[in-house]
Amino acid sequence: MARIFIYIFSLLAATGIFPDSISKKELKILKLNCIDTYGQKKYPESIPLLEKYLSFRDEVQFKIYLAKSILFRKDLPEPKEEDEIFLREEKIHKVIENYKKSERVFSEVVPYLEKVTPKDKTISSLYFLWALSNQFSENKEKAISLYKKAALLNPELNDAANYNIAALYEDLGQIKDSQIYFQKTIHSKESN
Repeated sequence: MARIFIYIFSLLAATGIFPDSISKKELKILKLNCIDTYGQKKYPESIPLLEKYLSFRDEVQFKIYLAKSILFRKDLPEPKEEDEIFLREEKIHKVIENYKKSERVFSEVVPYLEKVTPKDKTISSLYFLWALSNQFSENKEKAISLYKKAALLNPELNDAANYNIAALYEDLGQIKDSQIYFQKTIHSKESN
C-alpha cells in the first residue's frame, strides 16, 4: 500500500500538478523583481512575475499590484477601423478579457480590504479602479454601483465618478439618469 502511495505521489509531482518549489532566496529575488517592475510601471512585464509570486505567497498588496498591472497594461493590440472585421473583433475580445481578469482580482481583494481596514482612504481609489475594470469589460451596472461606492467613501472622487456614471447611463439608454449625473458634475464644477 505504501508503495502505491509513493508511486502516485511521485507521478503527480512529475506531472507538475504540485507547484514548483522555490528557495527563500529565489522568492525574495522574485518579490524584489515584482516591486521593481511594478514601480517602474512596466505593467506587461510585471504581470507574469506577480502571478508567479502569488502562486507561492498569497499577499494582498501583490494582488493589488496584479490587478492594477492588468488594468493599466498598454501592450494589447489596439482595434482599428481599418482592421478586417474578424481581426478587430479578436482584438476587442482580448482587451475585454484583460479587463475581466483585472475585475476578478479586484473583486477578490477590495471587499477583503474594506473589512480589514474600513477607514483607509485608498479603498475608495481601489473601488474606482474596480469600477473602471467593470466599465471596460462591459459590466456597466456593476461599474455604476462601484463608482457610487467609491464616491461615497471619498467625496473627492465625486466629479469623476458622477461623470463616468452619467456616461454609463447614457450607454445603457437611461437618458434621464444620465442627465441627472451630468448635472451633478456640472454643479460641482460651478461651485468650485
